[in-house]
Amino acid sequence: MTQPRPNANAVGCELAGEIVRTFGRVRVRVTGTSMIPAVWPGDVLVVERRAVEKIQRGEIAVAERAGRLVAHRVISAAPNCVALAPHAAPASSAVIAPLLTRGDSQLAPDEPLHPEELLGTVVLIERGRAARQPRRALNFAAKLVAGMAQRSTTATRVLVRLHDMFTPRPERVALCKS
Repeated sequence: MTQPRPNANAVGCELAGEIVRTFGRVRVRVTGTSMIPAVWPGDVLVVERRAVEKIQRGEIAVAERAGRLVAHRVISAAPNCVALAPHAAPASSAVIAPLLTRGDSQLAPDEPLHPEELLGTVVLIERGRAARQPRRALNFAAKLVAGMAQRSTTATRVLVRLHDMFTPRPERVALCKS
């Protein structure tokens, strides 16, 4: 009897998590649309390990959740705050407060992000032949695009198609030419 094959995506996410925990940095390709217009499908994110206490509002946090990697903007960070367990001594059971995140093109925030789920933050976005640091806030035009993507999946598909048409991608070089 053959065992079911584990989900390849879940294995890849686990591997990316182990790489960033061990070496402190990993590159991952984006497939989703929840961060349009800051991050588009096909972009490569450079993720660096970062302690949850050092993450600030506006940064893009990357977490491992349910066999997937999720990269969303931090909308609430409490860098020096701790949440105390009820009926506990303050020194012994202080727990770091979770982060709240939300995709730029999502209406509702995610479930609170706990420190054990966090892999790090995005330090570089590679798109086409260029690389840039992520912005902490969206400008007016980006907010308009995010608003369209929030309200319509059709608009999201059109935006992604237009973006693909006008974004130069690096040419793939064949290893062997015949």
